[in-house]
Parts: sequence; C-alpha cells; structure tokens
Amino acid sequence: MTFLAMFGFLLSILSALVLAVLNHKSHTRELQLLERLRQSPLYQELYMDMRALNHYDIDQVRIECSGVTIISVCPAHTILDFKFKQNGNSLRNDTFTRLFAELIARDFPVFAQSQAYKVQRYKVYRVNDRVDTAYAFVMRRGYKDFLLAERSPAQLRIY
Repeated sequence: MTFLAMFGFLLSILSALVLAVLNHKSHTRELQLLERLRQSPLYQELYMDMRALNHYDIDQVRIECSGVTIISVCPAHTILDFKFKQNGNSLRNDTFTRLFAELIARDFPVFAQSQAYKVQRYKVYRVNDRVDTAYAFVMRRGYKDFLLAERSPAQLRIY
C-alpha cells in the first residue's frame, strides 16, 4: 500500500474513534441531565399528576415550553394542564422541553409504543417572534378505534 492510502486509512479510524468517544460523552451527559430532571420537585409533581390519570384513555400529551397538557379520548377534554411557571419553574428552552418529553416516554411506556402513539415535533410561534420547539404524543387512529370499541357497550339492533 502506498503511504497516502495508509494515511487515509489511519485518519478514518482515528476520526471514527474520536466520534465514538464524543458520542459516548454526549450520551452520558444526556443521561445525567435526565436523572437530574427526574429528581427535581417539578417533575415529581408532574409524575404524580400523570400517575393519577392512569384510568383515563389519553388521546394527546403536548409538551411545550409553557407546560404539559393532556387531553382524554372520550369525552375529549383537557384533563391536565400543568404549567411550569405556576409550579415553580419559568425556565423556557427547547432542551428542557425535549428532556421532559423523553422522560415522559421513559416513565410511561405506553407513549413509547409505536402501535399506539406517535411522537410529533412541532413549532410554537410566540407573540414576541420567538419560535419554540414542542412535542406531542398523539394516539394513533387504529388504537383509538380499538379503545372506543372496547369501552362502548355492545349494541343489539333488531330490524
């Protein structure tokens, strides 16, 4: 092999190792941030409020910079409107929102099931021209039809 080929090969291996180390470092930092957020009183309060809703069929969970909103399937209304600012945290940034969405997906495994829910990322345009990233766990139509058919009483029609 020529010197140039060996140099290119070693350079690509070295860059792969550097990328692997940086990826591992980023992943451990992310896990530390998730654990710190999980131990915070704000998330503990949200977790307890969401645990209390386990008997509802949840149609949508929206995580925005302002708070978390949960909407039920039937009847379709807001069952939880958890505002971060009113619960002691006025920190508003996209990383905070993403970490909350990830923690909810980890702590409530039903939202991580791809057959039941899909995760959507969307933009929220504020009055002050600020654009925030928000996340929503939205129940899929097939799963919603299944739940509604399971919950509704059997109907007998006689013609």
